[in-house]
Amino acid sequence: MSRLRPEGLAAPCHFRQAAAGTFVCAIPCNLPGNAFLSIRLRVWAVFGDCARVTLPYAIVYRPPPEHLADRVSSFYEFTDPAPLHDDVERSDRQQLRLMLQGSGHYHFANGRVDPSPRVGLLGPTSGSIRGISKGPTQIVGAGLWPAAWHALAGQRSPDWLDHIVDARELFGARADALWHDVAAAPDMEGRFAALAEFIAELTEPADPEHLRFTRLVDAWLTGNTDPHIDQLQATTGYNQRKLERMTRRYYGLPPKTLSRKYRALRLAAALARGEDPDLRGLGEGFYDQSHLIREVKRFAGLTPQRLKQRESRLLTEIAEGRVALRGSVSALVSDA
Repeated sequence: MSRLRPEGLAAPCHFRQAAAGTFVCAIPCNLPGNAFLSIRLRVWAVFGDCARVTLPYAIVYRPPPEHLADRVSSFYEFTDPAPLHDDVERSDRQQLRLMLQGSGHYHFANGRVDPSPRVGLLGPTSGSIRGISKGPTQIVGAGLWPAAWHALAGQRSPDWLDHIVDARELFGARADALWHDVAAAPDMEGRFAALAEFIAELTEPADPEHLRFTRLVDAWLTGNTDPHIDQLQATTGYNQRKLERMTRRYYGLPPKTLSRKYRALRLAAALARGEDPDLRGLGEGFYDQSHLIREVKRFAGLTPQRLKQRESRLLTEIAEGRVALRGSVSALVSDA
């Protein structure tokens, strides 16, 4: 073990070389017993016998364990070494999100601005988000399938559209304990395991009827590049009023807006990966080019041209990280 000060961190840390060009650092943090936070770092520059390292800019995804597959869409860890993170984040599903390093706030599509809690429940979103934080930034989270979100948020879930809620409001000291457990884990897989344990404890397996409904909605969203509401009515057997009430409860949005959201996100993800969306018919369903541009910008945060030019590093990393999970998670996660 050697000792150095990583770029962007106030205190020196102990480190050992893990592989060519990478180190594992034990960073002192505010935990009981003078605990350390273990993070893999990359060499930024080498001067003689001294190396300066920095947290890598990266977002890493993992599929959920089998027993949580109907509750968690994926786990992820995001790191940004910069002293200021300011980027657009696409509209997405509900999440349980922990901020291990950094502090900041989120700007939502409805004009709301929320501070970023250490442990937060991020509700469904009707448009892109702008996230700003003083770095370095490290976030660990889990995407939640609708039934798990409803189990955690309860009857208040429809009120949390475009909103992130401090989890202490719901879980009290258990939220603080979760943050400490995740922060004290020795590596990323350990952090995901601690998060999985918390979700498993607080969410029972979904009600079979409600699970059936959300699976039908997910299949409707992925089965066609431009899904129509009458198809969903036919498969669920619900009238339009009940269908809207149920989708708002579990997804935060009415069926039409939900369809528009994922149509735009599929196209945006393909553009961010440098793919030709026309080869998969992803441009179908838009009235014209101006309609396509407006929809993609609303839900992904950038115009198609700016996505192709990779102006948002975060959107590019999300699109490429998720597609790597293809085959091990729902296409609603990997392709949108």
